[in-house]
Amino acid sequence: MPAKVLEGRQISEEIGRSIISEIKTLKEQGVEPRLAMVRIGDGEASRSYFRSKLRRARELGVSATPSELPSTTTMKEATAIVREMASDPNIHGIIVENEVPSHIIYEDLVNLIPYWKDLDGASFESLGRLMSGKPCLTAATPLSVMEFIRRSEIAPGSMVAVINRTITVGKPLAMLLLAENYTPVIMHSRSASIREISRKAAAVVVATGHAGFLTTDFVTEDSAVIDVGINSVNGKLVGDADFPSLSSLVRIITPVPGGVGVVTSTMVFRNLIRGIQMGGMQK
Repeated sequence: MPAKVLEGRQISEEIGRSIISEIKTLKEQGVEPRLAMVRIGDGEASRSYFRSKLRRARELGVSATPSELPSTTTMKEATAIVREMASDPNIHGIIVENEVPSHIIYEDLVNLIPYWKDLDGASFESLGRLMSGKPCLTAATPLSVMEFIRRSEIAPGSMVAVINRTITVGKPLAMLLLAENYTPVIMHSRSASIREISRKAAAVVVATGHAGFLTTDFVTEDSAVIDVGINSVNGKLVGDADFPSLSSLVRIITPVPGGVGVVTSTMVFRNLIRGIQMGGMQK
């Protein structure tokens, strides 16, 4: 029996409608949600992400202020710009694209951002608050994955295999899963018995950066596969899961493109709304 394909567009539109409603309410209360975005250098990946967020901001009715800085920008100059945004009460959320020139220290820039404005959940304070269960904002990709987990009819307490150990996906995702009473198992491409462990899980989240990494020997007919990867193969975008073979075996699967990535760009703006609410608690 073919797998149920969880399309990201429908989920993104559903969340988007909720965000538009919340933004309308905020504007009626005299709050104009405003996002500041910083991009430094000429990286192609950051340019694509930057533009997609700007486009999504327009669709949702959010005021966005983009700052595209040349690769010659000094660390001192970048620090001054981010610090000014962080202290501006009319800016409710800040994103610093993490593809930066070698002389720019990304971590030092995001650590200038108050946790309620840190829309990527990337600062040490945000990560520490996530670990300790305190109110914070979390990276958009793990938040997106959780939306798919909730729609995959996976019982709380079930094992979820996460094949990624990064600070942007695997580690924060483990905290989110624990918070909802799932049992995360964090692995990576060199983990021992990775196939056997994955087969025991109710869901497998894969983000290895290797096209077609997840094959049929990682799963069973009861598995849900959530593919976070995105790779270009012969001019075509594909995920880290071997979709053609898996889609005829597993219970649920997400496509690439059109899956997790579509929802991720929307979750940034859910963070913006939540950050405004948390910022109000600081007054």
